Amino acid sequence: MIQGDLIRLWPLERHDLLKNYQWANDRELARFAGMNPSPRSVLEIERWFEGVANNPEIRIFSIKTAEGDYLGNIELRELDLRCGCAEIGILLGERAWWGRGCGTEALRLLLDFAFQDLRLHRLSARVLESNPRALHCFEKCGFLREGIEREAHYQDGRFWDVHLLGLLASEWECSRPV
Repeated sequence: MIQGDLIRLWPLERHDLLKNYQWANDRELARFAGMNPSPRSVLEIERWFEGVANNPEIRIFSIKTAEGDYLGNIELRELDLRCGCAEIGILLGERAWWGRGCGTEALRLLLDFAFQDLRLHRLSARVLESNPRALHCFEKCGFLREGIEREAHYQDGRFWDVHLLGLLASEWECSRPV
């Protein structure tokens, strides 16, 4: 467990799958995350879990309150320990917790873990133009805009830009809260 003031990060477990099933079938959440909004079955969610649980290039954590309420997921994917890099993504599925600092704290906790414990050198993120809240969260945690993939994501009948962000360990060390 990785502990913060508001939330804790736990390795994703099988008993978390019911919430993942609900979130995967929430069209608005799917849109924010850039996922295909088609309905997902329980079997598909179980296959997804088996895939991430057995993949050494993915570390996925559940975001939970001190009381154990499950709020969302945060992950490192395309994890390359040799080169010291990974891509980071977050989904805060419980709307009642939006805007309360849980996503920012989860991101900061995972950044500490990635840079200190895993000794990574660089993290990247891809954020849809249609999700300004996520863009703000990443920038608040020190990520810099490195580029834009113009009209690289199709959703809601139109093409959207994808913002490419990056953060180096040295930048995190200089900017992280004490």
